[in-house]
Amino acid sequence: MDDAWFAAATRGSETGGLARAVDWAATPLGDPSGWPAGLRSAVELCFATRFPVMLVWGPELTMVYNDGYREMLGTHKRDLAMGVPVAEVWAEIWDGIGPLFDQVLTTGEPVWCVDEPLVMQRSGYVEDTWFTFGYSALRDADGTVRGAIDIATETTQQVVERRRMRTLGELSARLQALPDDVGRLTRTVTEVLDASDDVAHTDLYVTTGPIPTLVASTHPTDLVDDVMVAEIVATGISAVVDGTFVAPLLAAHPSRRVGAVVLAPSPRRPFDERYEEFLQLVATTVGTALSATLGHLREVGELRDRSDALQASLFPALELGPGWHTLYRPADGRLLVGGDWYDVVDLGQGRTGVVVGDCVGHGLGAAAVMGQLRSAARALMLAGARPGAVLEGLDRVARTVPGAAFATVLCGVVDAATGELVYSSAGHLPAVVSGTGGARLLDGGRGTPLTVDLGARPDARTMLAQGDTLVLYTDGLVERREETLDAGLGRLVATVPRLLARHGPAGLAGALVDALLPAGARDDVALVVHEHGRLSR
Repeated sequence: MDDAWFAAATRGSETGGLARAVDWAATPLGDPSGWPAGLRSAVELCFATRFPVMLVWGPELTMVYNDGYREMLGTHKRDLAMGVPVAEVWAEIWDGIGPLFDQVLTTGEPVWCVDEPLVMQRSGYVEDTWFTFGYSALRDADGTVRGAIDIATETTQQVVERRRMRTLGELSARLQALPDDVGRLTRTVTEVLDASDDVAHTDLYVTTGPIPTLVASTHPTDLVDDVMVAEIVATGISAVVDGTFVAPLLAAHPSRRVGAVVLAPSPRRPFDERYEEFLQLVATTVGTALSATLGHLREVGELRDRSDALQASLFPALELGPGWHTLYRPADGRLLVGGDWYDVVDLGQGRTGVVVGDCVGHGLGAAAVMGQLRSAARALMLAGARPGAVLEGLDRVARTVPGAAFATVLCGVVDAATGELVYSSAGHLPAVVSGTGGARLLDGGRGTPLTVDLGARPDARTMLAQGDTLVLYTDGLVERREETLDAGLGRLVATVPRLLARHGPAGLAGALVDALLPAGARDDVALVVHEHGRLSR
């Protein structure tokens, strides 16, 4: 053996000692002094670079490799592979790489693979790995291909980091796009993480009491005991429990915890510092989204409480007489009040006052204006004012209330005994009467919206027959941007008799809203329905 040459070729290599310990003359490699120039050059290249290089030679494809490649062999192979056939060293991945060696040995043409996934058992466990490598032919003195040289680099960390970033990106994007729904949020979290190769199982907890409540899971049993989860939430510090990562979900204020997430890492990747950092980022992403959702729901709840209190003061429960039905739907779904209103007032002696109005705008501001106009209208009706006079009084009130200008109001008084309806309109849409002869609009008593003209308001009169149905409403029921108001009124007149026949007066208001309001409509709607003659039945 040309020991001086081989020692020079392997100088500086930690594996040089191992290589020289191989009885080269007894292996298919033979005595180095008889190696062809191509093989000698390949060995010199192998040990002259820190880049991972491995070569195989002879019928059994015996391995020779440098220190860079030795690191890729893992803890269980790195000291046992020198001079061993490559198919024996890499038995678990031979089905994947064997055909590549055959291709090079058969054709002499090189092969090249980028981020090739290989499932190895190099460190005592099944491991997902990725490599970028190229195999090139090694020839003997007469040009026959006798082996191959492998120049490789492991890209496992880069591939894993990219897929982890994709998981975090998808998780963040989908959670940000969700509505304020804790159920959908938790389902999305488990759905995204269940599809991730870096999270084996997930348990998601929400803090609803002293002990966090498990709300979603991808595992049939709890990954970590609930008491242990509660302790980690109480400390506010993430921990690893029996190889499982447990993190509190923190709100914007660190002292407040909204829950916890339990993440089991994949057994096919080492649970190192980078892995733990990834799982902490998952917990932070989930915690931020859950905190925002719960915070918004609390704000909406508080707003609804205030809305309920406001409605209780503005819309006290009405003692509606027989045959009277009402419905109110605000534009802002978070509120129970808005700029539209109605009122039904018992005036005594079988007479009932009714008013429907519409202030400019929506939300609490419009509701506050509406409350003042509604209270004033009720007081004027109880004082005995005729409908036109009620509107004249509202003109004077509206001049003193910011935001009340241009409100529209329809006021009427129904006499149950005679069937007479006296009414007046301050720029409001005409009421509808539906009876045996069909439906018609009440377009008398017309006037301008409040504060536009402070002159006298005219009254109009009509007679309601036994069984007639009177419908008062606000513009949200009929107005559409893409059509004329006449088209909307025509649709209403045609729809009322049909829905009356199907739902009756008691169900008419809800049926009209369902039938006439387009999806996503953003306007207040108030409705009053009266079935005349019900009192005498």
